[in-house]
Amino acid sequence: MENNKRGYACPRCTVGRCLPQRTTFTDVYHGQLLSIPNLRAFVCDVCHFVEFEQETMEALWDELYSEAAADEIQPAARKQSSSG
Repeated sequence: MENNKRGYACPRCTVGRCLPQRTTFTDVYHGQLLSIPNLRAFVCDVCHFVEFEQETMEALWDELYSEAAADEIQPAARKQSSSG
C-alpha cells in the first residue's frame, strides 16, 4: 500500500481513484457477524468500492476460512474419487 499512495483507477466505476484508507472488513462467519475495524484498504472516491490489501486477505483466509473450505471441499472430492 505504501508504494501506491496516489491510488489507481477504480476497476468498478473506472471514473474514481482508489486511495489508501483504513476501513472495516465485515463478513458472516459460521452464522455470526465478523467485523474487523481499521484494516488497510483502497477505497474509490466516487463509487466507494473497497479493495483490501492482498496480504491482509491472505492472512485472514489462512486464519478463518481455509479450514472451513477444506471441510467443505474434501468430502466432495472423496465422493468423486470413490465413485470412479
